[in-house]
Amino acid sequence: MVRIALMDDDVEFHAMFSKYIRHFFHKKNTLHELRLYNSPETLRYDLKEGRKSDIYFLAIEMPQMNDFELAKLIRLEVPYSMLVFLTSHLEYAAEGYELQTFGYIPKNLLDEKIDAALECFLAEMNKLAGKVYLMDTSSWFERVEYDDIMYMHKDKKNTVFVLSDRQISIRKPLREVFDELDTDCFMYIDREYVVNMKHIIRIVDKELALGNGTTLHIGRIYVKKVKKTILQLGKDGI
Repeated sequence: MVRIALMDDDVEFHAMFSKYIRHFFHKKNTLHELRLYNSPETLRYDLKEGRKSDIYFLAIEMPQMNDFELAKLIRLEVPYSMLVFLTSHLEYAAEGYELQTFGYIPKNLLDEKIDAALECFLAEMNKLAGKVYLMDTSSWFERVEYDDIMYMHKDKKNTVFVLSDRQISIRKPLREVFDELDTDCFMYIDREYVVNMKHIIRIVDKELALGNGTTLHIGRIYVKKVKKTILQLGKDGI
């Protein structure tokens, strides 16, 4: 599922934009969701409520509308999203460089430029696919980079992701999450714990130390395999 958002106070433009989006993703046979906003306040509310998108199209008409402040908020709340500015005033484009803007499309050339922008967007998404884990529910989603995951553990029917700065819990079995990981950097050290091997700094007996100071116990039947894997990684590099 690809989530797209458009922020533009011109409601008539919403219909045109929707048509181009439907046509593109129909050709790609790809599921998508389009959210249309005609006020920054509504978009801000959705961000705070966890309703986030993969790519944001933001109309920029006049500086006093504070569009770049909205873009900064999106970048803060959804750091892995992509921003595309729709504008009739390309002289404002320089202000968006610091926001790692994905692109600019003149509104009067939308029909000529939108497909190419979406093609580039999908290509970038595919590059990230093997580097991030997508947490996706009916009302919330987030991309978490594999490198940011220290370890995961089972909590009843949930999986808890322990990151370097916080924890995230999702309602999904640990085994299912592990099977979804498109990398060899994670391994079971116990029936209820999966660790990112990049964060292991020391193993003593049945204790495993991570870079953030956390110590985890290695299950008895896992000790031999864990030590052998870490030894091999020490030779080959991760």
